[in-house]
Amino acid sequence: MESRLATLRFLLENPGATVQELVPVLGISAQSTRANLAELEAAGFVTTDAGDGPRNGKVVRYRVDRERFTTDLLAFVAWVLR
Repeated sequence: MESRLATLRFLLENPGATVQELVPVLGISAQSTRANLAELEAAGFVTTDAGDGPRNGKVVRYRVDRERFTTDLLAFVAWVLR
């Protein structure tokens, strides 16, 4: 969970980052970084420039869907504070 949050933080400050740029910052393997990105993408928090096709051999750039992230974060905070 902590590495997924660090991934989101980095992508918020560095939209369009690649796995190769994330790995040294996060301090985890490329495989773990890709797994985190896949989970964040499935949740709708992260988007890519790769579309729906195969990604093998492609440099994929990731960015946070700020609207989705902000909406869900505000809903969570509202739930906690009620």
